[in-house]
Amino acid sequence: MSTALEDMRLLTEVLRERWVLALATTTADGLPYATPLFYALASLPPSDAPILVFASRADTCHGQAIGDGPSAVAGAVYLETEELGILRGVQLRGDVAVCNGLRAEHHAELRRAYLDRHPYAAPRLGPHDLFYVLAITWAKLTDNRLGYGVRRTWNFASPWREKSRPA
Repeated sequence: MSTALEDMRLLTEVLRERWVLALATTTADGLPYATPLFYALASLPPSDAPILVFASRADTCHGQAIGDGPSAVAGAVYLETEELGILRGVQLRGDVAVCNGLRAEHHAELRRAYLDRHPYAAPRLGPHDLFYVLAITWAKLTDNRLGYGVRRTWNFASPWREKSRPA
């Protein structure tokens, strides 16, 4: 039987080894919108929620949907494969906000985590690019290496909301 710490390691392992998040938001007129984004896994003490940080612009469709946040989003991170036995991925929900609203040291740490993971992005980031932080409030891991259809779920408190959304 696995422990909670081992289970959490399984989740962070997939989040750490992948680098593209399919982020789903809702537009102002209520339509769903999904976009792929490079991300990095980070942390935001004292929250125990896994944190994903990404760079984008406020004038994009997803940037407009997020605003300054926190805004509820969904997403997916997965290993592309045709081999059923090694299929792994994470479905998630969470709250995303612009890093500018955080304390300066947290903003700097999150920016550093992103640029350490994606160093080629640094010269491409302009004055209109922002860093966003996604606090995962619910995650479901599918990992067929553990057995076909094996799934684990987690709930985390949002660092920005009094009560996290129900699973």
